[in-house]
Amino acid sequence: MNKKVDQAGRFLRYSVPIHLINLITAILPNCTPTVAIRGFLMRPFFKKCGKGFRIASGVIINNPERIEIGDNVYIAHNNWINGVGGLRIDANVRIGPMSVIVTSQHAFENGKMTSGYIPAPVRIHAGCWIASKAVITDGVEIGADSLVAAGAVVTKSFPAQSKIGGVPAKLIGKPGDA
Repeated sequence: MNKKVDQAGRFLRYSVPIHLINLITAILPNCTPTVAIRGFLMRPFFKKCGKGFRIASGVIINNPERIEIGDNVYIAHNNWINGVGGLRIDANVRIGPMSVIVTSQHAFENGKMTSGYIPAPVRIHAGCWIASKAVITDGVEIGADSLVAAGAVVTKSFPAQSKIGGVPAKLIGKPGDA
């Protein structure tokens, strides 16, 4: 099959419906029933999506067919999520507003950016809380029950029960530490 035809088919099958759902539900407030309805409507367009998925308005999702979402995941408003390299968000994860999750990076040749990209999967294990305006870059794995502080830029993987913060992010303790 022609690669361009396959890309167009994926775009029409997965990306367009999610953006239409966002457009249609944008007039509704970000309250418990609305985010649950939006999540229910979007579920079929992901590679996998568990029950209890909730998603607020203004979330941009690219390549949803490469994204797996566990049970009871909440994604707050105005996030940007790119699934091109593969993304797995396990159960009971909370992602705060205006965060970014990137599963690829631009390719460079002879010091210049090309039109290509290099995909690398991201995994966020169960029970994590990604606070607002956090950035998680390609190839990162965040261990279970971890906390990513607001504004952190995560460029490497961290084990379970990590409290992560800073630019670039580093281990700053365990969740619940003062």
